[in-house]
Amino acid sequence: MIKKHSFTAYRFVFLLAMFLSVYMRAANAQTTIHVPVDQPTIQAAITAAQPGDTVLVAPGTYLENIDFQGKAITVTSSDGAAVTIVDGGGAGPVASFKSGEGTGSVLNGLTLRNGSPSNTFPFFNVGGGIVILNSSPTITGNVITGNHAICGIGMEVKGGSAIIRGNTITGNTQAGGTGGCGGGGIEVTGDFSHPVATPLITGNTITNNSLLGGGFGGGIEVAFNAAPTIQNNFISGNAVFNFGGGIDLEASASTPVVVVQNIIVNNSTGGGGSGGGVSASRNAIVTGNTIAGNTAFDGSSGIFVDRFPPGTISNNIVVAATGQTGIACSQFSSTFPTFSHNDVTSPGGGQGYSSNCAPAAQGNGNISLDPQFVNAASGDYHLQATSPAIDAGDNGAPNLPQQDYDGHPRVVDGNNDCTDTVDIGAYELQASAQAAFSPAALSFANQVVNTTSNAQPVTLSATGNTCLKVTLAVTGDFAQSNTCGVGLPAGQSCIVNVAFTPSTTGTRTGALSLNGNAASVPLSGTGIIPATASVSPASINFGSLVVGTESPAQIVTVTNTGGSTLHINSLLVSGDPDFFTLTNNCVGGPGVAPGGSCSAQVVFFPHAAGAGSATLTIGSDAANGPVSVSLFGIGVDFAVSASPSSVSVRPGHAVQTTILVSALGGSFSNAVGLSCSGLPQGASCAFSPTSVTPGATSASSTLTINTQIGGTKTPRGTYHISINGSSNGLLRSTVITLTVIQN
Repeated sequence: MIKKHSFTAYRFVFLLAMFLSVYMRAANAQTTIHVPVDQPTIQAAITAAQPGDTVLVAPGTYLENIDFQGKAITVTSSDGAAVTIVDGGGAGPVASFKSGEGTGSVLNGLTLRNGSPSNTFPFFNVGGGIVILNSSPTITGNVITGNHAICGIGMEVKGGSAIIRGNTITGNTQAGGTGGCGGGGIEVTGDFSHPVATPLITGNTITNNSLLGGGFGGGIEVAFNAAPTIQNNFISGNAVFNFGGGIDLEASASTPVVVVQNIIVNNSTGGGGSGGGVSASRNAIVTGNTIAGNTAFDGSSGIFVDRFPPGTISNNIVVAATGQTGIACSQFSSTFPTFSHNDVTSPGGGQGYSSNCAPAAQGNGNISLDPQFVNAASGDYHLQATSPAIDAGDNGAPNLPQQDYDGHPRVVDGNNDCTDTVDIGAYELQASAQAAFSPAALSFANQVVNTTSNAQPVTLSATGNTCLKVTLAVTGDFAQSNTCGVGLPAGQSCIVNVAFTPSTTGTRTGALSLNGNAASVPLSGTGIIPATASVSPASINFGSLVVGTESPAQIVTVTNTGGSTLHINSLLVSGDPDFFTLTNNCVGGPGVAPGGSCSAQVVFFPHAAGAGSATLTIGSDAANGPVSVSLFGIGVDFAVSASPSSVSVRPGHAVQTTILVSALGGSFSNAVGLSCSGLPQGASCAFSPTSVTPGATSASSTLTINTQIGGTKTPRGTYHISINGSSNGLLRSTVITLTVIQN
């Protein structure tokens, strides 16, 4: 039984647990705060927000200056920057990150305008649109425009590793002084009490910002103890009085600045500096940029190198403004960067390289040829298919991205030589490698399990406009060999031979594929059980046959007892082949279907007396190999002997003598023309000569019998029977028996 006070305690604990659970869920929930529905201002929403929350700003113009207060929250618009405007009212920076914010602090999709410096340390005269102090926020998809300051007009970054991606930073102008700093669009700097500032500045459009009263870096300024990565930005139309119309790299840091794959065009410097596109006086990696149409007061149009410590300038297209110099080195420079695989030209009579740094750019893949832009006048800096910059870069250039400015593969084969080589400049020509198989599918005839068919050819053709990389694979019970190699130039073809080896019976399918199914050929065939052969009868005995005669034909039947067509390729007689003659209808032809049969005929024809034996062997593709039939027969001949071998008669008297002939065949004739012919085996005949008379003057006379066989005329032998006169002169008649015996 539960006591009452125990139940009350149990209930309290239960309710407390439920409360804590709800509280914890509420504390950890991510909330969206709507402005102006939930909070009237963006700053009020930021103040109310908890980590992980989203401040969602409705369209409108908000007159305020916002500070993230160190919070890992997202401030974004519901309908985009074009209709969501934060106006700083000239009362300070529009947005500030000064409390150690990390990448979880996100500012997205707003227009930030009419900002100005805060005039508090350390932001005297700097930072109109956004200020970042030793923080690493994420700034994406914003429009930063119409802000005013002396330096860092669009954005001031002091320390940290901010991510600045996909923003439009445009129309920010210098006001309130001249200063010695810079950054019409962005200024990145640091101090030696903090780690090197390493923001990522990527995918931004930085245009038409100006510092005409003084300063450096019309688009981007990199000052001391800062080493940002500046990649895939469009930097155009910016103007500065001093150095670096597009980008200025000042001071030094242990980590190099990386300037890679940007479009830097139509920027300018005034009377105080050099480097219309880029001015570099520090350790830097400048790789894969397209720098064109920039102007400088001193004629250093593309890149100006000033006291450059060791660094690299590689894979860049630099086209100087008419009559100006592509790459110029300061007269005070004693060291030069490594120039590698750049295309540097100057139309209208200008120089590719200034005279003092030209020797450093000899060889090493550097060229000076028209890069053949698609249409530079309209802002299209892609390469034409005939550009000498295609496949002319260095695949080993430092910090080379995997994708080009458009997000396409960075290192491809653009000149159809089947070697992937990077193009010079920010764009990679995307030649199309295409393939076609012919025929589109392969079907194989029935094939015995675990045997291999004859190969069938498939033609692979490269139908695009660049080399087709070839990696072939097959699935299922199929195999391939080919003549394609690893690459097939456009317009050429190769042969792929495919064979079928079924592993089991039934329909078998697979595919021949190119480059992971970029193109494929369906494959099919049927596995069948093999043919097997049986023969009947297993042996034939022809018995005895007179030499030189032919037996009736005997039938040998070969039956296919398997599951596939039986092909008979030979019938051979071994042993005593002269005794046997073979005729057949089995060899060749379409073969014997499963369950079918064919016949051969064998004849015994002895050419000599005696036993004859042989083996008839039937060769085929049967799984059980050749089958055979045993053959046997006896060839017989005859001889004549007389018993008694002599008879006595009285000299000078005739006697009638009866001759009995027993034979296996043949005919006989005596000297007086009487004969007994055509005797079958075991038969006999008798005949009496009209006169068998011993010679009157001798004691004996001879009966001569000639023999022959069959229808031939060749005598088989001559036999003589002596008739002798008796000593007592008495007449005695005796039957003379002639016996045909087997030789």
